[in-house]
Amino acid sequence: MASRTIAVTRISPLSAFRVGLAMSLVGLIAWLIAVALLYVGMGSAGIWNQVNSLLGDIGEDRAVTFGLVMSAAALLGAISVILTTVLAPLAAVVYNAIVDLFGGLQIGVQEEATQ
Repeated sequence: MASRTIAVTRISPLSAFRVGLAMSLVGLIAWLIAVALLYVGMGSAGIWNQVNSLLGDIGEDRAVTFGLVMSAAALLGAISVILTTVLAPLAAVVYNAIVDLFGGLQIGVQEEATQ
């Protein structure tokens, strides 16, 4: 087995943007699925009926519905996607500046012999 050390000395901001966008969109889908499952689970437990009853008791005419919960979750998820997508290339630029001062990230790679 041979091993060698590789230094990551530059990350392309465009590449970081693409990866950040893809990962944040996957995260958004996972977030929305998790919120939907939690809403259904809490609905099965009767929590939303109690919340809506409480809101009716204090004079509120609106109810917590699936659409309202999913809209709020989608809004929070969209904000997260935008922030993550914008911050990924910024992090790459900061990494590149730090690498110019101190050197790159050292990664050890071990190669196995194939037969």
